[in-house]
Amino acid sequence: MIHARFESAHPRSPGIDPARPADAGIARGRRRAGAEAFERHVSPYADKLLAAARSAVDAMPPARHHAAWRLLIDDLAHATVEIQRIQSTPDSQSEPDASIVRDFQLWPYVLAWAERSFIISDLAEQHRPTGPPLPREEQHLWTERARAAWQRGDLDATEAWYSADNELITLAHLVEHDDSTVVVLAGELGSEQMRVLGRYDTEYEAERASPPPVPAGVLRPDARSFGHRTPEPEAPVAELIRQVDEARHTGDVYMALLDAAEDSGFSRAPLPRLAELIGRAAKFADALETKQGQRTAARLSVLAKQLDVLREELESAAQDLGVGVLPPHRTPRPIFHTSPAPPALTTTLPAGPASPHAPGSARCR
Repeated sequence: MIHARFESAHPRSPGIDPARPADAGIARGRRRAGAEAFERHVSPYADKLLAAARSAVDAMPPARHHAAWRLLIDDLAHATVEIQRIQSTPDSQSEPDASIVRDFQLWPYVLAWAERSFIISDLAEQHRPTGPPLPREEQHLWTERARAAWQRGDLDATEAWYSADNELITLAHLVEHDDSTVVVLAGELGSEQMRVLGRYDTEYEAERASPPPVPAGVLRPDARSFGHRTPEPEAPVAELIRQVDEARHTGDVYMALLDAAEDSGFSRAPLPRLAELIGRAAKFADALETKQGQRTAARLSVLAKQLDVLREELESAAQDLGVGVLPPHRTPRPIFHTSPAPPALTTTLPAGPASPHAPGSARCR
């Protein structure tokens, strides 16, 4: 929710050039909107959210990524302290310069909250109650029905996340005889470990009764969602790459792949445009009316056909991604704090105890 507030206040867009007056004005507007969003939606609750996130991690079964989560909580706590310090410092300039300077000082810390707030929100949500488990016999029955539905292709997953027990949880519609039941499953779909945790009439009921999601992992620990971006000439492709870099759920990658391969009457994606480029180059080569041109045209035509096959394979692969989420141990890096370095390896063996004399080894005098 917090992340969404910042998203609306600071929408993602191609990079701007601060050297241009118009872009500098846009940057000032974004900083003002970000500061206002934090002041309105986060600042009154920041300390409570951070405390709830800390206590949630403390209550979880031990996991290797908890140290990284705690460091991220400390990182945003530091950002909160700095924001409060800047806001409480008397202005040394008159308006509007004072607001411009203050927003500029606040921006790195507000940006940190915008980019890492999903960690705090998901951890704080761990305190909500969950529904009672199914009785053992009923759980076994529904698990068998879910496995049968999976084999038939009638188990339609809609959402996935990891629980505090580091278990993959999936929300799915189990279809039987034109009737659909919402089930919550634990374990990888189709695996022997897959089991049904509960069945519900609606997805809302299922979500509220299920183990709450912990923060999803990230592909790149240093990815920055809202930071300054240098303008790139291949903006459409660069945006798709960025979408994958920032993805935490398979749905985002699925859409990026489809956006790269889509070939409809309304829009042409990068891959079909590349095929069109190669096709036109083939026509140009053939129009040279030379043997070399004809050979080149034939090669280019083959490449264009291969791209068509590649586009179909890409769409098929996107469909095969299914519903998934990156595991929580793939944590982002803190922005202000430094992750502790692993202990250095040493080749020097520690000195052991002195070897006792073997019987009869003492020299005779």
